[in-house]
Amino acid sequence: MKLRTIYKEPLFHFLILALGLFILHSAVSHEDSSADSKRIVVNRANLLTFIQYRTKVFDAKAAAARLDSLSAEALQRVIDDYVREEALHREALALGLGRDDYVIKRRLIQKIDFVTQGFGEALVNPDEEEIKKYYTENKEEYFIQPTLTFTHVFFNAERHGKTKAYQLAKAKLKELNKNKAPFANAAQHGEHFLYGLNYVERSPEYLTSHFGEVMSKSMFKLDKGKQWHGPFVSEFGAHLVMVAGKQAGRYPELAEIRGRVEQELRREQVRQRANALAQQIVDTYEIDMAFKPNKKVATLSK
Repeated sequence: MKLRTIYKEPLFHFLILALGLFILHSAVSHEDSSADSKRIVVNRANLLTFIQYRTKVFDAKAAAARLDSLSAEALQRVIDDYVREEALHREALALGLGRDDYVIKRRLIQKIDFVTQGFGEALVNPDEEEIKKYYTENKEEYFIQPTLTFTHVFFNAERHGKTKAYQLAKAKLKELNKNKAPFANAAQHGEHFLYGLNYVERSPEYLTSHFGEVMSKSMFKLDKGKQWHGPFVSEFGAHLVMVAGKQAGRYPELAEIRGRVEQELRREQVRQRANALAQQIVDTYEIDMAFKPNKKVATLSK
């Protein structure tokens, strides 16, 4: 049997997972003999594991560098904290304090999830065909929205009333186009707008949040040029618009975003692998459905 074929076998994954759980148990239990042992071993491996869990940075090299950089006083504090935590943890286990504790249960499950996630990452290495296929199947997720760059002259409906604001904008439109008022002179006309004057490469969603859907759609129908357009009506009043730049929406070439696509594909494949490994664990259990629901439900087991 080829090595690549062996890697795809579910039994191989399960054996790897079992080995990983054994290693994890050995690393975090800190116990050198039976569960009721009163002997606490302080060694480099245990301190490195302790530091990683304390800092929540699971990087053995970083932990080793941190440990080696500690002063004698700081090192003693780490050792004291480790010994205290280990002693209290063992005493709590001996007293059964973790039994039926949901918080502890969730933490243990998180450790298993951490292991399955790690093995999922180790088993994932998408090739070029997989990346292309993932991009094609998820192309909509990578669509680049159209953008608009423009300035506007505003008349406040709250101050003038909707009708008057519209009339003022209509009169101003004739003046601006007659005098060929440039983009840069927009601030010299009209009134202050709540959100701003110039908009650079803004998406339909962004403009809708400022001007409303109707006006946003109307502006995207305008062509780039030195002409003023309007009046357009928002909930705030009337607007005159000059468009300086316009980019149509498009689907990028895979080469433009290959790194992002590969990263997201890897994340999805890791999730699927981790779920598959977790399911292999679930499948080793027999589910006794003593609960009688009012409607039919499916269990996690096969």
